[in-house]
Amino acid sequence: MSPRHRRWLPWLALLVVYVVWGSTYLAIRVAVRELPPFAAAAVRFGTAGLVMAGVAVIADRRHGRPTRRQFADYALAGVLLLAFGNALVMWSEQRIASGIAALIVATMPTWLTFFDGLRPHGQPWTLRVWLGVLVGLAGVAMVARPGGAMEGGHWPTVGALLFASIAWSIGALYSQSVPRRLPLFSAAAVEMVAGAAVLLVESRLMGEDLGRFASASPQAWLALLYLAVFGSLVGFTAFAFCLNELPASTVGTYAYVNPVVAVLLGSLFLGEPVSAGLVVGALLILGAVVLTTARRPVARPRREAPAPVASEASTT
Repeated sequence: MSPRHRRWLPWLALLVVYVVWGSTYLAIRVAVRELPPFAAAAVRFGTAGLVMAGVAVIADRRHGRPTRRQFADYALAGVLLLAFGNALVMWSEQRIASGIAALIVATMPTWLTFFDGLRPHGQPWTLRVWLGVLVGLAGVAMVARPGGAMEGGHWPTVGALLFASIAWSIGALYSQSVPRRLPLFSAAAVEMVAGAAVLLVESRLMGEDLGRFASASPQAWLALLYLAVFGSLVGFTAFAFCLNELPASTVGTYAYVNPVVAVLLGSLFLGEPVSAGLVVGALLILGAVVLTTARRPVARPRREAPAPVASEASTT
């Protein structure tokens, strides 16, 4: 491949992240109409995790096997990211539109910045951070208000999505603070497999009917396959490649684009309404993300990039 064509690869990978991760909300909505959400998430991440483990055996073999401490650290991160963060998104999309779920989850970078202020040497809280949190919550209120973008009686679901975003943020910060990092594919495999194991327990505790898998339509199974292959494997690999080839600030623009893609796809394929309240709430949420995540560039010594967290950084 010529150097000129090679330069386009990272941008093509970023486009994949934009479209694929934005489309996972639509796929989740289709899957959980017929499949039990926690069990479906366990199948998704268990399958993807085993495939990723096979890749790690080859790609990360020079790093050796993970230690017990590394396994425990990344397993905990995987539980926070997937068994709480992603699982609650799947549970919530049984009840609300995929576009609304995507917009509420879009507050995640705001929570990430907010909780980073609790860590030693983390980004300190400023007026802009506090303002961003307030604007983001105002946007959630506009998106979720009865008579606006969704029906009344769904505030517990909105709370679950906010908790999912917070759990994902804490898991992401924890994965960045582990003392000994695992290489890319090994980290993803441990997180996905550990998350899938806890998801199976959650499914059992919730009393989910596993017989729904047998009666599910081909559309539901295709949606679950899409989530496992494209959402978890292809999307994750493209995201990791982008981080190695493009500035982090450029890669981070997926947080602005994914909810827009999700709203458009939900409206186009599922007929989900796009109300004035939804549009205003979306602008407030995306404005909050800009407020809390925009930073002045600071010169830092070059170091090895940490392994990104597994699956979608938008909890899907």
